[in-house]
Amino acid sequence: RQVHQFDEAIAVAESRRHPDAEAMREDYLTHLLATHQEEKAAALKEAEGDYDKAIALYLKGGLPAKAASVIKSRNLLGDASLLEKVASALTSAGLHDRAGDLYEEMGQLQRALDSYIKGYGFRQAVELARRHFPSQVVELQEAWGDWLVDQKQVDMAINHYIEANCSGKAIEAALSARQWGKAAQFVENLDHDAARPYFKRIARHYEEAKQYDEAERHFIAAQAPKLAVEMYTKASQWDKAHNLATAYMSEREVSMLYISQAQRMEASGKLREAEQLYVKVNEPDLAINMYKKQRKYDAMVRLVAKHRKELLKETHQFLAQHLESEGNLREAEHHYTEASEWLSAVNMYRSNDMWEEAIRVAKLHGGANASKRVAYAWALALGGEAGAKLLTKLELIEPAIDYAIESGAFDHAFELARSSLQRKLPEIHLKHALFLEDEEKYAEAEDEFINASKPREAIDMYVHQQDWPNAMRVAETYDPAAVPDVYVGEAKAAAERRDFKRAEELYLAAAKPELALNMFQECGMWNDALALAKSHLPHKAGEVTLSYQAAQAQAGVGGTKADFLANGRAWESAGAWGKAVDAYLTAKAGVLAPVELEEVWECAVRIARHELKARYPEVVAEVARRLREVKRHEGAAELLREAQQLDAAIECAMEGECWDKARELARGAGRGLEDKVESAYQTFLSSAGNTEGLLELGHTNAALEVLSKAKDWDRLWEMAAKEHMAPDTLVKYSAMQASQLVGQDRPEDAVMVLAAHPVDAHSSLELLKCTVRATLGRAKDAVSSDEHGRAVEVLRNLLLDLKRNESRHARGGPLEAMLLATHLTHVVSTLGKLKPSRDVLELKAKAAVGLLRYPALVPADKLFLVAGLACREAGFANLACVLLNRYLDLAEAIDESDASLLDNADLAAATALSFPDTIPTNQYLQDEDAREEVRDWVLSVCMDNSVDQALPPEGQAAGTVYAGLYASDHPLCVVTGAPITSRNDELHLEDGAVANKRDWNLYVSYTKKCAWSGKPENPQW
Repeated sequence: RQVHQFDEAIAVAESRRHPDAEAMREDYLTHLLATHQEEKAAALKEAEGDYDKAIALYLKGGLPAKAASVIKSRNLLGDASLLEKVASALTSAGLHDRAGDLYEEMGQLQRALDSYIKGYGFRQAVELARRHFPSQVVELQEAWGDWLVDQKQVDMAINHYIEANCSGKAIEAALSARQWGKAAQFVENLDHDAARPYFKRIARHYEEAKQYDEAERHFIAAQAPKLAVEMYTKASQWDKAHNLATAYMSEREVSMLYISQAQRMEASGKLREAEQLYVKVNEPDLAINMYKKQRKYDAMVRLVAKHRKELLKETHQFLAQHLESEGNLREAEHHYTEASEWLSAVNMYRSNDMWEEAIRVAKLHGGANASKRVAYAWALALGGEAGAKLLTKLELIEPAIDYAIESGAFDHAFELARSSLQRKLPEIHLKHALFLEDEEKYAEAEDEFINASKPREAIDMYVHQQDWPNAMRVAETYDPAAVPDVYVGEAKAAAERRDFKRAEELYLAAAKPELALNMFQECGMWNDALALAKSHLPHKAGEVTLSYQAAQAQAGVGGTKADFLANGRAWESAGAWGKAVDAYLTAKAGVLAPVELEEVWECAVRIARHELKARYPEVVAEVARRLREVKRHEGAAELLREAQQLDAAIECAMEGECWDKARELARGAGRGLEDKVESAYQTFLSSAGNTEGLLELGHTNAALEVLSKAKDWDRLWEMAAKEHMAPDTLVKYSAMQASQLVGQDRPEDAVMVLAAHPVDAHSSLELLKCTVRATLGRAKDAVSSDEHGRAVEVLRNLLLDLKRNESRHARGGPLEAMLLATHLTHVVSTLGKLKPSRDVLELKAKAAVGLLRYPALVPADKLFLVAGLACREAGFANLACVLLNRYLDLAEAIDESDASLLDNADLAAATALSFPDTIPTNQYLQDEDAREEVRDWVLSVCMDNSVDQALPPEGQAAGTVYAGLYASDHPLCVVTGAPITSRNDELHLEDGAVANKRDWNLYVSYTKKCAWSGKPENPQW
């Protein structure tokens, strides 16, 4: 105790059972508390088993963690208030994870989770969340990863980001941890746009590590091939850079990239590398220009020779001129000679007074003559005696004279010759004369020719210039023998001017009449030739006559058949078979008659067949063509047959309408040729309209076709009746004639044609529709005619017959609709002609209302006008008002050509009616005053409150005038078109037709005929 080892003292006292041991413990505890040693006091209480006191002391001493340890180790979890107190203390002390353990033990899971998160106890937080808050696991994993990143434990954060599905953070963490492979693996799972920046960073790493293949792969994945190309160019791996660039970049992008790279290398002095880049993108000019700026002329020329061969000479010239301007003559000489411009090098040395160098270059590249010319120029530069001495020294007097002549320096040439070489003077005079002639100095040239003893050349000069007086003067003075030649020359010139009379005079003056004769013959002036021959060359007169005749025959413009035959036979006698053929073929159409031409041309064929077998097909083809042109087709066909060209022979005969010849050629030849000829003959007769010929051949159908095309219908039907043609054959023509008549707006005539001749309902269905529409769609002015009424009745009977033939059991269909529309129109027309009575007017109104079902066949404005007027006449004002109001709407829409103006609301309940999208193009009632009268009546009725414009319900319409407005499954009455709702009211007629008994009896009582069959009937009340 004296050394303050209280624990040991108490332990000894307790072990010896000292009576003061307990007091010592209490004193020690009091001491500890007084000296604020709560931790030791708590440990003392914990050792004594007083855990509550120990916990309280730990908390008092600011040691909540030890308090928590006591609770857990002693399993003191039952006291919730104690646990709460310790947990709060732990939280206040910043020991959130330990507080979380207690909250978890207390079952306060959310507080536990929050404490774990505050204390960065993410492992416990994640485990707790997995058990109780699974939705927060992902969020906690991400927060755990963020915390690890903040703690610089980036590699440990990667897996937590993966667990949190935070790909971006996982990749960033992998990149920060330099785990490139793992980062690349993560990036591959991203979409392209998100992955590109990461692939680029990974690629940059591999580029820095000089792992170029991996870097390339990731640059490509990042869709940044340009960066990969730059990488390879920096690494001087040109082939890889180029292959990559061409594979992934456009030509323009590759070019711009390489050029920018090359320019950077050029700026840094890497000219060879820059050149490679320029060349890779086919921009050698930039590389050439680069070397030019750097004065690297050898490299510049090397590139020009390789890539711009066409500019190599120009480049050498440019460099030579540039170097010459700088005074670098040797280098300039090199480039001049490389450009094959050694003369420029010579001139360069001459201008710099370096004559020896000029002579050296001239001799080296131009030979001895070139060096002599330079020496001569040197002599000229020296002048006078010094120049002559130089030439003498160099033994170049004669070459110098020649060069002076070639250079036009004749004065100097004369000077040298007179002083050193006089034998050259005549030659100098001659060449000077030629020079003066070229300069058009003819008088001076004449003097020089004379000085050179060459008068003939002076004469030729004047002849060439057609200066005949001077030519003659020189000839007479210096060379009389040349006078005839001057005359001949002038004569030829006159002939070229077509002054043949003057030419003849000159030829005769030159004693050359044979030349004048040739002139006349060559120009075809045979009369002048004959006259000249008779007067000056009588021994040639006969020959000229024969030549005249032969020329006419050869030209094919004259002569008789005998001339052509004689000309050809002359060549035959000489064995010139080819020329004989050509001679016979010179006969042309228009010169001889076709018969004579055929005889002459057959001679050409004969020779070719026997003597020139190689030309035989060609000659046959040509003669056959000519014979066809002159309408000798039969002869041409015979030639072709002889040449074994039977098909062509038949074609030729048919072309010339030589039908007997064509039949003769085809007879027995097989291969269907006889049929072909007969077919062509039939076609010919058809095109010529020769029906009698077709009938003679038995081709009645073809004759009918001819008549139908000619629209000669009367003859067609007369022929059909005469030949007893089958009805099936005539269906086509009745349809054709009817279609023509409908197209001519003559539907009534079309109806009569269809009624008079066979008709097939199936094949002519569209024609029947057109005929029905055209007939029933007539304007009001045309409807009142007897012709129209008769046409409607005939059309109705025609359709009834067709319907009977179609099928006795068939119901519905377009044919039945056409029949009923036409039938009801006929009924309305028939009732309209009777004396008006209440029953007649009622029947007419009902039939007109029943007709409203057929707007596809009858114009809508006609339907509503006729029905409305019939209802008004019968006293059904309500329905008349509705129908005529609809008519007025239709009339307005027709005037405006706008169907959208129509409103179907008033008739929406009329289920039997349809409302097409189209409207008629023309008014049925064309009289504007009449339409105005209808409009006035409708307005007056609308003002009458007693008139109800609404339709009655369908159930109340049966048996009334409204019945026809409503759709029904019951049979329709053939008198009114209205449904018959009661079987007791049905009256069954022929062909399965049904009528309302009352209506049928009323109709029969007034017309004495059945409304359906048209037969005489009596009422059956």
